[in-house]
Order: sequence, then structure tokens, then C-alpha cells
Amino acid sequence: MSEEPKEITGATALCKVAAAGGVEVCFANPGTSEMHVVGALAECADIRSVLVLHENVATGAADGYSRVKRDVNRDRNAMAMTLLHLAPGLMNGLSNLHNASRGRSSILNVVGEMSTFHRGNEALLENDIESLARTVSTKYVHTSAAVDAIASDAADAIEAALRHRGVATQIVPHDLTWSRVLDSGRLSDAIARAENVRNRRDGAEDVVVTDAVRAFLREMLARAKPLARGEVLFYIGGDACGEEELRIVGDVAEALGADVVCECFFSCIERGGDMPKVQRAPYFPKDAANAFAKYKVVIFLDVPRPPTAMFGYRDSPTKLFAQNDDDMWFVDPPGNAMMLDVLRALAMEVNIGVQCAPKMSDVAAVVEHVVSEALAKSVEDKEDSLWNYGMTSTKAVSVHDKLCKEFDIKLQSTIVFNHNSINALTNAVATKLGIADESPKTAIAPKDVDASPKSTLEGEYVQVRCDSPTGALNGAKVCRIIAGMQPAGAIVVDESLTSGSTYWKDSESSARFTHMTLTGGSIGFANAAAVGVALAAPERQTIALVGDGSAQYTVQALWTQAREKLNVVTVIMNNSKYQILRVECAIQGVRASGGACDSLTKLDDPSIDWCKLAEGYGVRGVRTTTCEEFADAFARALDADGPTLIDAVLEA
Repeated sequence: MSEEPKEITGATALCKVAAAGGVEVCFANPGTSEMHVVGALAECADIRSVLVLHENVATGAADGYSRVKRDVNRDRNAMAMTLLHLAPGLMNGLSNLHNASRGRSSILNVVGEMSTFHRGNEALLENDIESLARTVSTKYVHTSAAVDAIASDAADAIEAALRHRGVATQIVPHDLTWSRVLDSGRLSDAIARAENVRNRRDGAEDVVVTDAVRAFLREMLARAKPLARGEVLFYIGGDACGEEELRIVGDVAEALGADVVCECFFSCIERGGDMPKVQRAPYFPKDAANAFAKYKVVIFLDVPRPPTAMFGYRDSPTKLFAQNDDDMWFVDPPGNAMMLDVLRALAMEVNIGVQCAPKMSDVAAVVEHVVSEALAKSVEDKEDSLWNYGMTSTKAVSVHDKLCKEFDIKLQSTIVFNHNSINALTNAVATKLGIADESPKTAIAPKDVDASPKSTLEGEYVQVRCDSPTGALNGAKVCRIIAGMQPAGAIVVDESLTSGSTYWKDSESSARFTHMTLTGGSIGFANAAAVGVALAAPERQTIALVGDGSAQYTVQALWTQAREKLNVVTVIMNNSKYQILRVECAIQGVRASGGACDSLTKLDDPSIDWCKLAEGYGVRGVRTTTCEEFADAFARALDADGPTLIDAVLEA
């Protein structure tokens, strides 16, 4: 006898639609009312379930995951799901949902609710979930009213999260999760609709930018073109900071003689290597307003309008831009278009050719073809020396010339001598092109560090740059060391605040990397986001820079990093104080030392033992007080598998 079809519950329907809609991972801290969803997740092979020890870790991890998938991996239709326990669970996760909302991250936020028959009886954990959720979910908040509505509600939530690039909250009553789905046709329709959302085109090739948009761009350019060099500003954020988008912005800005500045708290930006150099907006409003006052025309690319100061200080501007409305142009992708579509259209209006950056696989194919042609034979072992296949000095020069011509770049004349295998040569060319290596995590360390058996480079190291600082640690020295040692393709989650203020400048000359910051200003982001980042891009090195005050907000993330064996290096900028608050005291004319100013900003009594905290959560912990110790610890952390925390103790 054949087995009867398994009963489909509301919880099962939810998970089926979520998987069909592109949800790949669920960050969860569930409770009693979510147990049936947990059971359904256990049977859903397409969604990875990740337990966290605090809801703010779940929401921050979902934010990090979404940013990497959207901005770095260019997978516009993949997203993360959170599973939170009733209203208090949502309250605990709101801080990083706020950051996610400001960063335009697509998240399916599922919150359990009391059973329909139990609501209104003043149960201990009951509260107004919808009102709470609307503070972070501006486009979609909905409580499922019947078991057969759960699937279609989930499809609606997924579509809203992806279309509006935001947090969509679906609230699911407890009893509906265990109830049987009766309308299988409605479930099938919801799954098909979710799949349609997921399969929607990922690129911009099929989108036609409308005549109205092109007319807007021409009008904008007519205003900007007559101006002198340095009188036009591109102020960029969101999707305008992706690799292809940023290259186009750089080319257009060069053609117009314009400057390019990104938001102070950007979601994700590609930096280093041959990426265009971008200035970062100043933090304090007076500084920002003064810097922007000189521009006659400002073009905002994917930036929420209008950009305002984070706080309202006495005798300080609220608005960062004082230009007239006619001189501020806001460019957001309309309809089904993306920012890349609009920027390509803008480049055409400026008569700039747009070329898409090659992939690593494309580089490898060209290098292999050029080498094989020079040798008149194929190279079977991509790691073997080309000299074993008949490479000569004359042939090496020929290969050099052809690679320069193929990729339209200038390479060192000794490139084939210095990188004498197919793989080494491919990586050298890719580095010049600013393309991240797609091979496993790169380990970088000083030459005097012994190779770990886990090293992916089998003992081959890159030396720290010669100007590496020495002596007692401070924030600036830590930033210089990290910028000089971070591997190509690293993803840096930056919540270092005051101690890391120099990292932006120091990392300009680093190899290509992705830089991510605290978009909503609510601290407790980096530890949690690093979980999602490492899961979304396991082949790349995740580095979290975080102040010792901020790190305590989501310290529980270390446990999840250990449990999931994530390659995260967390650097604690340990100055034993909330330095940003002491700075704020000073600029607001409040006495910055003694009395309450000390007791409410210092973290040294008792001092926090970060190594013991890390080890308690299953993470390697290393304490460093000098540049030499830090460089050694950072090198070993990059070389190791699994998470490491480095306590960088900064001099007073």
C-alpha cells in the first residue's frame, strides 16, 4: 500500500512558500508559539535553520545576509527569514530591524502570536505586535487570519520585501500553525507566485528605461554640464555603491568634473583595488553642511530623501544640504528597473561606454588561452610551473603583451616570471583588475609566522606592508595594520566608531574588499551582521571591527559563530569606555570627565575580560597590547578555520 500524503499544516505551508520565494536561511530564537514552525523547518531542506541566543542577533544576522546577497553576490532574489517569539521577541530584535530598514535589506520577519482563541485575555506575553512591527516594516505588516491564508500572506510578504527592499512582517497565530490546510489550490497558487518572484530577472538586460526617465536624466545633465569642475556632487548610497554601479558613477563623475561622496553610514560599498576613490560624508552636521555648501548641483543616487543630521545639536543644522530644490536631483530606480539600469542610461546620455567587469572564470579562461597559444600546448596542471611546459623568456614577454592587450591594462613586464603557473598568473591579473579570488579563504600573515596545517596557502604568505606601525596600540595603528593585512575579497563589517575613524582612509590602498557599516545608527550591529555575512559568503573572509561598548549589545553572536564554524575575525577596539559619548559631551559643552560623566561612560570598573567571554562562547580569544602582538594575532586568525576574537587593548 502506498503511504497517504502527509498532512500539510499552516507551519508547513509557511515554510514551503518561503523556500519557493528565495528564503535560504532562517535566523531563529523561537518560543512556545513557534514550535510547529520549528517542526516544519526541520522538514524543509531548502532553508538552513540557525539558532541565535538573542533576537537582536537574529535580526542583525538577517540584515548582514541580505546585504551580501544583494550588493555583493548580486543575487537580488535571495533573502533571509527571522523567527521571533511574540511581541517581546520582536521588541528584542527591533534595534537591528531598524538598521536593516534603513539599509534597505529584504527580510521576511515572521513573528509568532497567541492563538486566535487566546488573544485578548491579557496573557503575560501578549502585546500589540502590529504596532511594534510598523516601526520597521513600512510596506507590509499583516496578521494571518486563517490557516489557508498563511501561504498567500507569506507570498505577499516576500514580494513586498523584495520589491520595496525592506522588512516585511508576517504575524502567525499559534493555533493556525498546527491547523490543517484545507485549500490546497490556494497553497499551490501561493507557491507559484513566490517562485515567480524568485525567478524574476536578476539582471537589467530586459528592462527598458522609459523615455520619461531619460528625459529626466537629460534635464539633470543640462543643469550640471555647464558648471565648473568641483561644482557638481554625486551623493551616493544603497545600490549605487555596488561594483558595476560605482564604476559607472566614477566614469560619469570624471566626465562632468564632479565629486563623489557616499553616505557616512552606508549599507555596503565596494572599495580598494582599482575601484573609484570615493569620499565619505562627515559625521558631525556642521562639518557635513560646510563640506557640501560649495556645490551648485547635488545628484542623489539611491539615497533616502532628504539627507539629514543624525542628531539635532544646538546651533547646528538639521539639513545637510542647503541647495535649492531645483539644484537637488534625486535618482531612484522606477518600477521594475534597478539602479544599474538607470546608471547605464545616464552613461549613454554622457556618451560613455559601459563595460561589465569580467568574472574570475572569464579571466582564467583568457589567461589559459593566451598561455596555451604561446606554448603551443595545453597546460594540464594549473598549479605546475609553466617552465615545465616549455615557457621561455621570449614566450613570457609575448604572454605579457597579449594579456595587457586582452584586458586593456598595464602589467609588470616580469609578471610571468613572478607568477609562473596558470592559477598564479590568473590571480595576479585578477588582482590588477580588482576582481576578488573565488578560491577558498586567503590567509595572510607575516613571514615569520609558522604555517598552520589549516592554511589554504600551504605556507605561502604575504608580508605586512613596510610601514606597519610598532609599539603600544591605539585605534589608528590597529586600522593601519588591518588595512595592510586584510586579504583580497574580505568583507569588513565596521562598527568601530571613534576608534576606527581612520580605517576609511587607511583602506583606500587595500586590495579589493567590501565595506559595510551601521546604517541606522543603532549599535550592536557588527557581531550579529558578521554571522549573516559569513553564511552568505563562506568563501570570503569576514572581519568585524567593533568598539568594546557596542560589542556587548550582541555578544551572544559569538556562540552562533562558533556553532556554525564561521570564518569571522572579530577585532574589539578596547578603550574601556564609550568614547563616542565622551566626544559628544565635549562638543555639547558638557564636562567630559569626573562624576557622572565618568561613571556613565567608562567600562573599566570592573574591566571586561574579552578573551574569557570569547572562550566561554567557544571562540578563540587573543589579548594584544602592542602592534607586534596584534599583527601576529591577526595573521594567525586569518590563517585559522573558525572564528577568532582579538582583544585590541588601546593605550589610554
